[in-house]
Amino acid sequence: MAILGIGTDIADVPRFAEHIERVPELLDRLLTPGEQLKRNGKRRTDASLAARFSAKEALKKAIGFPGWLPWQSAEVVPARSGAPSFRLRGLVLEHFRAIGGTNIHLSITHDAHLTMTFVIAEGEGPSLSPGIEGAAEHFTHSMYGKGARLGEMPER
Repeated sequence: MAILGIGTDIADVPRFAEHIERVPELLDRLLTPGEQLKRNGKRRTDASLAARFSAKEALKKAIGFPGWLPWQSAEVVPARSGAPSFRLRGLVLEHFRAIGGTNIHLSITHDAHLTMTFVIAEGEGPSLSPGIEGAAEHFTHSMYGKGARLGEMPER
């Protein structure tokens, strides 16, 4: 098993809360009912809501999901241990399987007015990163043209 991709995201809690206050229906578009409410039925804190949204942003990056993520198709749920985890459905699950994904690891932290999330996608498919040589080759070609080789200076 290999790492297919990683993703991270930071959310500004007051800014997220302001958006939700201004456009309340946005919360239902971004988060499932289970993400919005605690087990006792009360609404989660603004930090907890922002963290769940941030986790979905990090997931999008980790799995290289093209375009807008169908927000309801990726749900932050507690694992057996109580740690945050993902439940995938629909297009997000299809994409994850198509890239060879088998496991997703999610870490969430809150501090002051910020939340940060980190996602690692593992699987049997090829890495979503071009690799060090691929990245260097891409950089060389973008800077000096397709005919350029690594380690050679172009003629001027």
